[in-house]
Amino acid sequence: MATVQVARRDLKDVKSEICARIDQLERDFRLLSVGELARRADAIRNLANSYGMMPVGRLAGGLGDALAHGGRGATIHPFVEGMRDAVCSTAQDDDSASRYLAAVNVRLAG
Repeated sequence: MATVQVARRDLKDVKSEICARIDQLERDFRLLSVGELARRADAIRNLANSYGMMPVGRLAGGLGDALAHGGRGATIHPFVEGMRDAVCSTAQDDDSASRYLAAVNVRLAG
């Protein structure tokens, strides 16, 4: 049975792509429909999760949930700021993801 080798991208390249997608999301959020915002957040979540970047993936998922529940009224900036911070973090585990989500909740509440 032949094995197919799938080339994994360099993590540095993945982080650059995620940062570019976050920048686009922030830049264009006023122009995009809620559905398109959610689709782009989901794309960030999928990419981050496929490379083990749990905090970014959970924050992108949280943004998608906020958009689903709050529509246009959802505040995206705390999620965007959190994702930017999380991309640069060396800690990419579930505990770190929970801390980033807690920080976003504090920003949203205060």
